[in-house]
Amino acid sequence: MNNWLAGALALSSLTMLAQEQETSDILEMAPIATDRPDITESAQITPVGWFQYEGGFQFSSAAETYGAQTNTDRNQLEQVLRFGINNKLEVRAVINANTVKTTSTGVVGPMRMTGVDPVTFGIKYNLLEETAFLPHATWLSHVTLPWVAAGDYRAPVQSNLVFHEQRLMLEKSLTTRLGIASNIGVSGGLVGSNGFVSDGMFSLAAGYDLGNDFGIYVEYFSEWFWAGSQFYNTPYFDGGFTKLLSNDLQLDVYAGLNLSTYTNANLPTTGIFIGTGISYRIPLAGYLK
Repeated sequence: MNNWLAGALALSSLTMLAQEQETSDILEMAPIATDRPDITESAQITPVGWFQYEGGFQFSSAAETYGAQTNTDRNQLEQVLRFGINNKLEVRAVINANTVKTTSTGVVGPMRMTGVDPVTFGIKYNLLEETAFLPHATWLSHVTLPWVAAGDYRAPVQSNLVFHEQRLMLEKSLTTRLGIASNIGVSGGLVGSNGFVSDGMFSLAAGYDLGNDFGIYVEYFSEWFWAGSQFYNTPYFDGGFTKLLSNDLQLDVYAGLNLSTYTNANLPTTGIFIGTGISYRIPLAGYLK
């Protein structure tokens, strides 16, 4: 056999082995871990070199009675773009488009706003891998730029209101099918006058594997903010289903309601929300080679 032919065959064999190994690695990856559909963000990091898209639609209706009666209906298109940099770090962007209609007994005629919310950029950083006794822990850091927006939500470029969010995310498997997760977060003005910490959130969720690639979750979460010296807290309960069509493709549907009337919250509000979405991931780094 000619030397060049033997070399070509050897190179071809190595290439095929590498491709088989890459395919095997992809097949052995854990199923896609998503931040949606619940409020509780996942502590899992997007795999290295992979791009993950999470998108959906949510309709919500809320009524607030604080002085005047105010009703707000929102149609929101949600998008989260995620990319794994290494085993501990991912970069991400959150892009939401809204159409909001607000009617109030104190205002003549309804108000309508349409556009793209200020875009949020951020990172997730893995702090601790799950052990027999300790949860998986990840830190999320977001910055929202009010001038990176469109339509009625775009602020002037010279606006000095830059918002931030910091969140600790925890996850723990209780059995092979049952797991719990929690988020604790604060947010406020990174640059501006509304305070470095003016808002916050807490969530607790439980998820269960129903088998046949179906999952179910229930969740409690609350959102709070300071207005002068007054503290306001709004609690919610929601739940939903997920369906894995493949290791890299997931569908979801969910619904929830405002619990304020049942908890005697300071800000008397009521409301519901319902939504559905799709999430998928692709080995983007491989396509860019």
